[in-house]
Amino acid sequence: MSTKMVCAVLLFSPLMVFAAIAQTSKVPRTKSITIGNFEYLGSSIQTSGSGTSEVVSSYKLNLDSTAITVAPITFGNVAFMVKGSSLSSQQGGFPVITTGPGCGVPGVSAPCSLLARGGGEGFLLQPCAKLAADQTLTQDCASVALQLVSPTGKNFSLQLADGETFCASGITNIFVLAQDNQVAVDPQCDVNNFCKGASVPVILRGSPIQNCQ
Repeated sequence: MSTKMVCAVLLFSPLMVFAAIAQTSKVPRTKSITIGNFEYLGSSIQTSGSGTSEVVSSYKLNLDSTAITVAPITFGNVAFMVKGSSLSSQQGGFPVITTGPGCGVPGVSAPCSLLARGGGEGFLLQPCAKLAADQTLTQDCASVALQLVSPTGKNFSLQLADGETFCASGITNIFVLAQDNQVAVDPQCDVNNFCKGASVPVILRGSPIQNCQ
């Protein structure tokens, strides 16, 4: 079974196509850092290799900490999770993912962007919509999740652009959730199925600095 995550900057196909405590010399103060955004882009109807119609959903992660940290942040694994299914960067052959250009792939200068798809033949992720008899799509995901894991799975420290030390959690979970008045996550699609997408910021929430020692 093939995985379906694309490093969008590299145009790969059928492939893997954290408030923190900042320590000062006087009084510690709380910070949080936003390093990107996570999106459910929407779903579409496609024709499978066997000629049948299938729903394919797209999920995207954008990372960039250029103005926030001294050096790119490195993660040992990034996993998309939908309806009990999952697809990770390690499954796609990426030992690490960074917030730097090309997600850390040498020679790529474009910002880090990971695109994952689910629902069709050969995809590991589930779709976020179902197909009705009249060929219309109904959204049916209460949430879409993303997990960022440090290289060791434990808390780690990094230096912010202002020179302070930030203690980040070893595991961070991000969720795109259905709103209170919705039964499913709404990617805001029009009648022609052009979607704005549903997006949340990727925020690293830290720990007291001693938790990284």
